[in-house]
Amino acid sequence: MAKLRKAVATLRRARRIPRAQWVAHWRSRPVESDTVLYEATFGAGLVDSPYAIFRHLVDAPDLAHLRHVWVVADDERRRRAREHLASLGLDETRVRVVGHRTPGYFRHLATAGFLVNNSTFPAEFGKRAGQTYVNTWHGTPLKAMGYDVPGGALGAANVIRNFLAADHLLSSGPYMTDTMYRRAYRLEGLAPATVLEVGVPRTDVQVGVTDARRREVRERLAAGGVAVDGTRRTVLVAPTWRGEAFADPRLDADAVVGLVTTLREALDDDWQVLVKVHPVVHAQAVDLPSLRGVLVPADVPANEVLAITDHLVTDYSSILFDALADPDVPITFHVPDRASYETVRPLYLPAEDLPGRVCETADATAADVAAGGARAGVRHEWAARYAPFADGRATERVVDVVWRGRTPTVGRCTSLAERTHAGERVPRLLIHGGSLQRNGVTSSLIALLGHLDLDRLDVSIAWGPARKAAPQAFAESIDDRIRLLPRVGGLNGPKRVVWSRRLLERLGAGSGLVPMPSLVRLLQEEWTRCFGSAQFDHVIDFGGYSPYWALLMSRGVAPEPVRSHSIWLHNDLAAEVASTAEHGRTRAHHLEQVFSLYDRYDRLVSVSESLSRVNERSLRRYAGGASFRSARNVIDDSRVRSLARVPLEEIGLDDDVVAALRDEETVTFVTAGRLTHEKNQARLVRAAAATRAAGHDVTVVIMGSGPLADDLRVLAAELGLQRSVFLTGQVANPFPVVAAADYFALTSEHEGLPMVILEALALSTPVLTTQFSSVEGVVPPGCGVVVPRDDEAVARAMMELVSERPGFTALDVDAYNATALEEFAAAVGLGDDLRTPAMPRPTGHT
Repeated sequence: MAKLRKAVATLRRARRIPRAQWVAHWRSRPVESDTVLYEATFGAGLVDSPYAIFRHLVDAPDLAHLRHVWVVADDERRRRAREHLASLGLDETRVRVVGHRTPGYFRHLATAGFLVNNSTFPAEFGKRAGQTYVNTWHGTPLKAMGYDVPGGALGAANVIRNFLAADHLLSSGPYMTDTMYRRAYRLEGLAPATVLEVGVPRTDVQVGVTDARRREVRERLAAGGVAVDGTRRTVLVAPTWRGEAFADPRLDADAVVGLVTTLREALDDDWQVLVKVHPVVHAQAVDLPSLRGVLVPADVPANEVLAITDHLVTDYSSILFDALADPDVPITFHVPDRASYETVRPLYLPAEDLPGRVCETADATAADVAAGGARAGVRHEWAARYAPFADGRATERVVDVVWRGRTPTVGRCTSLAERTHAGERVPRLLIHGGSLQRNGVTSSLIALLGHLDLDRLDVSIAWGPARKAAPQAFAESIDDRIRLLPRVGGLNGPKRVVWSRRLLERLGAGSGLVPMPSLVRLLQEEWTRCFGSAQFDHVIDFGGYSPYWALLMSRGVAPEPVRSHSIWLHNDLAAEVASTAEHGRTRAHHLEQVFSLYDRYDRLVSVSESLSRVNERSLRRYAGGASFRSARNVIDDSRVRSLARVPLEEIGLDDDVVAALRDEETVTFVTAGRLTHEKNQARLVRAAAATRAAGHDVTVVIMGSGPLADDLRVLAAELGLQRSVFLTGQVANPFPVVAAADYFALTSEHEGLPMVILEALALSTPVLTTQFSSVEGVVPPGCGVVVPRDDEAVARAMMELVSERPGFTALDVDAYNATALEEFAAAVGLGDDLRTPAMPRPTGHT
């Protein structure tokens, strides 16, 4: 199975190679400053604000030097687009049409001087120097978006990546700026773009509509198979998509067809019905026979249809805000699934306040349309509040700012890049979180994030992708003010340079076979692809185990101004390499290559002072001028204690394990961790056998999974411990077990500052641990027992604990955490006024 997975992954990479080579080739060509690339909803056609901007640019005499490229998805829509351009007197010398994700698309994406999109460019996109990116977005939000959708932080990754790359973000007004950009996508304090709060270009066509313009719209609809009678009034039905994720949208076909049928039957012959569905579900609507002749083509702008609309029927679609541009168009809200929909996608504004009647049946909706609508006064209030710049000149203002360098006289340009607290600028931290697997590194990061003052710090987390990662569980465990920036897509670059990343992982930065200058340039582009033009004050590789991420986060790759680059050392890394090398070289190789990148950092941060001394002795030769620092892991005590209160019977344990933990006649030792040689749970099993042989009743519970699971079961059976040593496998919530145990045991060969020990102490469970090299300071005096790393010492300690039952003191978690946070701030340089100088940097110890 492993070989099959590897073969599938290799095949997928091979399929990406041609596209990656297109991208790499065109990114090596000069940027064409006079070319404008337009894309709307992944190639839907000549629509939305990009189309409004395009029409203004091609008609502007002072901008006649510009050449234009439109992205249109399929052959039929490209044919219609060319016909439409020809009707405007525009030929291929001024406007080119290319397919979505074709070689021509990637050429212009890499070389066009101006990029205009109402949604997002794909994962391959990384803005180059000399390009100006204008993101117009495609609607003012009514329903929750981004981080405001349950679980939406991860789904927003490519949207946030695009927003961080943009130079200009368009906004209909203060409501959209605050609700969408500041709140939903967490851009405040980081996004470098200027927000053009000057109105939405696509609504200009709805203001002051002439009869000639209406005829033009009807002709465009007729060309798409939709006949519109200019003598009859038009009701436009415009529902949004349904579903929990934009990646998997669906159309509620029965509801739409039922509503159209009811409107046709209830309204007199003076009315005609049109349907405009969201572009992402248009293909589903095309297949409905009942909508033939009334379904507006995806490549006809919704705002042009609004220009000939007499009554709008919508639900939670942002088209309601566009409709506010024309005060004479009443709105009715048809929401038969109101209760269920608002559970999945909460509204930013109460449904009761909407500028029209809210109807839950088709009959009520038809009756409201026939009566001419309601709530006209509320509608005018909404127009003033939520569409304050819908005056028909928004496009002109955008073009003035972006292409003419002027300052708007209506609206404003505002910045999101800086955030202040108590009059002081808030520092920006970018933290690589590692693989986000369920392990000690992830637990320690969650604990740290839970104690940072997020009013005084702006924090972003980057990661993966990685096998066995649990990003959703991670996201649910942290404050939603923390920005998530998962890596989307892969490296763009010449094949030989991309593959040199593998050489780095095998040979290290010091090898003459690794083309470091080319690799650094590739990673500089990768930084921009991942994080756009965002700037950070402190860059931290908290994971500390990946050569790729260690290079990406290092000095010389992450762009200035960065005050400090820090990388975390979670263990006695030389010992970990030696131990890992005995049982498989891959992890050891990767660690050794991370060592070779240490001289590209300012601070090498171990998770205890004693561990820092150990790592400095063994790794000093790699450090260059980097200083060795220490910052203890923080204990997430409130989370640990809360989870520990869950009854043992509810966490998925076998009945015999629960019974053993409940048995007051036996002393229980529990441990948790990956089942590996380094953790050496076998030592604990053998010590338990010796303790039982001496007449002491002990039980051992081993939580975790790993390559030695079967070996441990065999060992327990050989020693006759089937009823006193229990291997539970991975336990999602281990804390009730730790709290129920008499002692927590850790018999490792080497460790950093084990989170499992800290979490046990937070639950007042005393600790028995071995004397690994960095153990000093891990177990405070009176909180447990530290013994040599051999079976007999562990067995003697177990016997003494069982027979004597000594008293232990509780750890002062609050005092411990306060010190740990001070150490973190000092370790990464949060208190420094200036960036750590490149050379020289003193070491932390002698």
